[in-house]
Amino acid sequence: MKKLYSIQILAVILSWLVTLCACSEKKDVAGGITDIDHSVAGRVLDVAGSPVAHARVVAYIDNSTAVEDSVETVSDAKGNYELVFNRDVSGDTVMLYAELDSLVALENVESSQNFDLQVSAKKKLVGSVSGANSGFVRIKGTSLKAKIADDGSFEFDLAPAGKRILLQYVRDDLAVATFAVSTAGTSDSIALPEFIETYLSMDGKERVFENDSTLAESVDYVDGIFGKAIALKPGQFIDLGELDPTNGDFTISLWTKWKGTNGNHQILAAQRSYWSDSTSKFQWHFDNVDGKFAVMKSAPKVPVEITFGDSSVVPVDEWSFLVLVSKDNQVSMYVNGKQVGETSSFTSNLLEKAVPFRIGGNEIPTETWNGLLDEVRVENVARDLEWIINTFQTHF
Repeated sequence: MKKLYSIQILAVILSWLVTLCACSEKKDVAGGITDIDHSVAGRVLDVAGSPVAHARVVAYIDNSTAVEDSVETVSDAKGNYELVFNRDVSGDTVMLYAELDSLVALENVESSQNFDLQVSAKKKLVGSVSGANSGFVRIKGTSLKAKIADDGSFEFDLAPAGKRILLQYVRDDLAVATFAVSTAGTSDSIALPEFIETYLSMDGKERVFENDSTLAESVDYVDGIFGKAIALKPGQFIDLGELDPTNGDFTISLWTKWKGTNGNHQILAAQRSYWSDSTSKFQWHFDNVDGKFAVMKSAPKVPVEITFGDSSVVPVDEWSFLVLVSKDNQVSMYVNGKQVGETSSFTSNLLEKAVPFRIGGNEIPTETWNGLLDEVRVENVARDLEWIINTFQTHF
């Protein structure tokens, strides 16, 4: 079954000034730690860039679906602040929050570093989750939640301002999606690209074809990581039509029980009509010639390929969670919550016409994926490490 979720922020408009409620426990800040993995320092500024003294500054650790811990301090006369943690937080999701009277700021710290916070008026945030009628959206690093209405809409009356805040869609106590948005600036309307997730739960409704593009008469389903999984026969692939997520940031994730190498290339995902001409846009596969997992695209003279690791990076005959993330034209591969190989520069080909997007195979009958496939997701956002680890640990 394909579930299509679309998250689109419709507008961010100035609203009245009320103090933001945030759940935190005030803690003393210890000094003397210089390891950047244990501290965050910066300034609190107003919209004119002037220092803000005596502002309350809090770092919230928010790795799951609620704030887990916090550290608090106050900016000095020059607006400077420093927050020191009692442990390494380099792998955590850290949200910085500042407030003075009715002015607030919220920012996501992707890595511990000097970080300035610009406080301004709170704003009204309105959005929608297409296809959803339950759950809620929360702003990470706060206690703010907005219930999903029957039509998929949600609304925050008093959202904090920030260049990068994280909205998290939660359903059935599980984080379905986390995505970064900006509420900074003076504009009263901010439109973001539509969030799309194509989800295959392997319930028998997938469009499975033979390599000659005829609909498969027989498809094998077996026990999966969650419900049923699909075991593609040689020459088969799952067709996703002309889905085109690879023009910008994207994520492809799936569960597999791999049977290992078999003397052939093996396709995880391919966006192409045929490899040897100009209709090949992108491919994620195991390259039997090099013996490595790779992404590839066609080029005028020779194919361009980025490799991540040999066959040993994916266990054989046990369930593994594979993720490919492309963010800002940098591509990374993860296996069971850990990155394999290096992050490398890669862009898919720009084609003048749409080409098929396929999972587990392509038009060449010998290149079918040699293993089971389950819980396949293709998205036009770059998932972060938090989402990857959470999905690996929860199997959802």
